[in-house]
Amino acid sequence: MSSAPHTADLLLYGGRVLTFDSNRPEAQAVAIAAGRILAVGAEEELRSFVSPKTQTLACAGRTVLPGFIDPHLHLFAWASRYCGADLSAARSIAEIRSQLQARLMTLGSQDWLRGYGYDEFFLDEKRHPNRHDLDAIATDRPVILRHRTGHAAVLNSAALRQTGIHAQFTPPGGGTIARDARGEPTGVVYELESFLRTALPPLPSQAFQAGLRQVNHALLRHGVCAFHDASAGNTLETIERFSALRANGIIRPRATVMVGIEAFSQASQTDLAACQQAGRQAAQVRPGSVKIMLHESRGGLYPPLDDLAEMVWLVHRHGFQVAIHAVEEAPVCAALAAIQQAQERLPRRDHRHRIEHCALCPPPLLNTLAETGCAVVMQPGFVHFYGDKYAAEVDPAIHAWLYRAKSFRDHGIPVVGSSDCPIAPQAPLVAMQAAVTRQSHTGRTLNPAERLSCLEAIGLFTHAAAWVGFEENQVGSIIPGRRADMIILDSDVTRLPSEAISRARVQTTIIDGRIVYSA
Repeated sequence: MSSAPHTADLLLYGGRVLTFDSNRPEAQAVAIAAGRILAVGAEEELRSFVSPKTQTLACAGRTVLPGFIDPHLHLFAWASRYCGADLSAARSIAEIRSQLQARLMTLGSQDWLRGYGYDEFFLDEKRHPNRHDLDAIATDRPVILRHRTGHAAVLNSAALRQTGIHAQFTPPGGGTIARDARGEPTGVVYELESFLRTALPPLPSQAFQAGLRQVNHALLRHGVCAFHDASAGNTLETIERFSALRANGIIRPRATVMVGIEAFSQASQTDLAACQQAGRQAAQVRPGSVKIMLHESRGGLYPPLDDLAEMVWLVHRHGFQVAIHAVEEAPVCAALAAIQQAQERLPRRDHRHRIEHCALCPPPLLNTLAETGCAVVMQPGFVHFYGDKYAAEVDPAIHAWLYRAKSFRDHGIPVVGSSDCPIAPQAPLVAMQAAVTRQSHTGRTLNPAERLSCLEAIGLFTHAAAWVGFEENQVGSIIPGRRADMIILDSDVTRLPSEAISRARVQTTIIDGRIVYSA
């Protein structure tokens, strides 16, 4: 039996180490060997682990934290945004057209013209663009815009023809299309992402690979050492695709890949058993939750309640964790009812089922959430980036229900932070600041009663995020024996004014004991 190494490969010293270990919350040095944390303590205590081969890194005036974990993002959707015009800063339809026109000049003759990230709330016209707006750019070339949320898109006439969307088109899977007075499609469609994914040609390979490399750099620059890909279209084959990306060094952070309910329900018992085994053994890329999209469509819920209950039961009885996209009150209520029903049929003590977003949570649902044992994976950064929109569009009487945080904690509900990138930018420190201040980027305060302390906000993206992925004994804290995933900040965010947290910068990102990013 081999013994633990007695010398460190890397020693961090001279800084303030916030361990998130209740037995030793702070330290001054960390010794790392073979990708694991060897020892944590005072600098003089750890000098015995130093040899001539040990790399030492002085952290004077800096703060060492567990590496950030983002348990809800969409990697391929994020990378695809580098393959089109970035419309997130557009403030009018004319500006959208101008940016698309500039993008058009860079494309080959057969390429689709794509734009990403517009939001009608921020446009002067306060409406979606339509097919006629896009036809003004090109009538013979397909043009498609993706809404910031990913739940809507706009197609020009050529794109509508190529995808087969016409007056008699019946949208699949709970989707809808907007129509004009004559019943013709306006070009605006909702909840048709799965259909569009199969109807559209693939993105240019070279541009998409370049996008993936930019995404990887952004993750490391922001200190994200691990993430969960929450895309509902993922299959078991997607896990293999992620494994190849990491093996080739294109994506460095550790990846947990959710599988969509459609792919899960079609998998064989052998496939599911292999998936469970891979989840227990894999360290770098592993299968995660089973994703179910639940939303209100055509005046009701999609999928309907009975179908939802069967989906949740299928996942639950096979021993997997379910992650249900549920934003508003009705979907959240339905999701919890389905989980309660599954629990009554087959009680599981530590299922850790997840509600993704839970943006509007009225008081009665707090008790139900606590009773079910579900976790809420929310996006505190949305308060910063889109708080002004919520304040304008949501009834002021229910502002107190928006993106709760402290209420969840007070009711014993596990609450976890995430970005939902590219729906919002990848910016953990901005999200943490928003969790502390509850302020939008313009300074508007949204329900200050939900504020967290700075340490609680950091915990959303470290030990809480590790817990929701069943990895709390591996990552999310700086404790001997755990994976050496850590970051070094240029300042101590716990001692900065709350409105200055986002000004801190990641100086160094360490994954498995290796420095993978240095400013």
